[in-house]
Amino acid sequence: MTRHIENTKVFLAFSDTTRLRVLDFLRDGEKSATALQELIGTGQSTLSHHMKILVESGIITARKWGKWTYYSICESGGDYASRLLRLLASKTFAPHLPHENEPETELEATITNNKRRTNTMKHFTIIADSSCDLPPEYLKEHSIEIMPIPLTLNDAEYNTSNGPQISDKEFYDELRNNGTAKTSLINPDTFFKSFTEYAKQGKDALYIVLSSGLSATYQSATLAYEQVKESHPECNIYPIDSIGATAVNGLLVMLAVKKRAEGLSAEETAAWLEEKKNSILGLFTVDDLMYLHRGGRLGKLSAISGSLLSIKPVLNIQPDGKLALKNKVRGRVAALKMMVSQLKRSIAPNAKLDTVIIPHTDCEGDAQKLAEMVKEAVDVKEVIITLMSPVIGAHVGPGAVAVVFEGDMTRAEYEEKFYK
Repeated sequence: MTRHIENTKVFLAFSDTTRLRVLDFLRDGEKSATALQELIGTGQSTLSHHMKILVESGIITARKWGKWTYYSICESGGDYASRLLRLLASKTFAPHLPHENEPETELEATITNNKRRTNTMKHFTIIADSSCDLPPEYLKEHSIEIMPIPLTLNDAEYNTSNGPQISDKEFYDELRNNGTAKTSLINPDTFFKSFTEYAKQGKDALYIVLSSGLSATYQSATLAYEQVKESHPECNIYPIDSIGATAVNGLLVMLAVKKRAEGLSAEETAAWLEEKKNSILGLFTVDDLMYLHRGGRLGKLSAISGSLLSIKPVLNIQPDGKLALKNKVRGRVAALKMMVSQLKRSIAPNAKLDTVIIPHTDCEGDAQKLAEMVKEAVDVKEVIITLMSPVIGAHVGPGAVAVVFEGDMTRAEYEEKFYK
């Protein structure tokens, strides 16, 4: 029975087009994980999912060199797979199956072990950083752990265990009074200590990270995980580059919660999110584009042109996770209407949206108005209005409002349809 279980791993390796492409690329010789990502055009978590299956089948071997992983075809594993396929096609292949009344000690033990391993895998922790902008009650209900991004306001440091505290309302009032705010990277040592603790406790985790197009947080988290993995090979933490911010991250968290409830493991959820994240669209408008310019998120020329009298910008998040100024309209209401129009054009006719999130930086009246416009324009099950955290507010300023939803096209397709 054990042999048949091992044989199924070989067939699993061959049962996916992405894995077949990997094998085809590796016929030319050993390649790094980074090179395979570029050749296949997929994310790190998706590749890791497929490579784990290939390595477990014995067809592929993995070699660690420093922080990098290299993969190659295993000659003996390939020979075994070839012999297995020939054997199964022959008339002499007759696998032993237990009789109806025969004790299935080995079979029962295998099932029990597989269930135990599966249950352990599925009870994973979901982590987000403080840019996800989901309501506190939701985070608490679903046990979402938050990695706080350091914030500085008028030279005072916040989001630290022993630093001063400030409410969101006080923060935005201070910005309106010409206060200056900025954010910084989470200390890599913080990631290392946190991930090490997960490894020691045997916990799998999925970490949805602020866009690598806006911050180096994802790179920092990934490097820390690779360091932890060297000393704790059994550690399974999956950093996901959200290629987004604020409620884009929040919607990915909500999707992860649903997949966990459906019984997916951290690895399976990470692979699913890597594919899904490209269709999470975010549109927003701000009162003053100079906040984005000061934070390095927008060029000065775009910021100045967008800040002209009575001109309101509509921005979106690009396929690479960066921000772009796409439309300029006259007046706030026109900007909100433009956002709703783009939302409607980004989904299939008569589509029913599950969740739309509307985050704002202390302009709840406009957020409420936008929510009503969305409900009138499309069929949506739930609209969530949430206050953007100071982590995002520091870069967009007071008066920003966004709409985040799952479109029926990817961001690249969105760009092609509306701006080419």
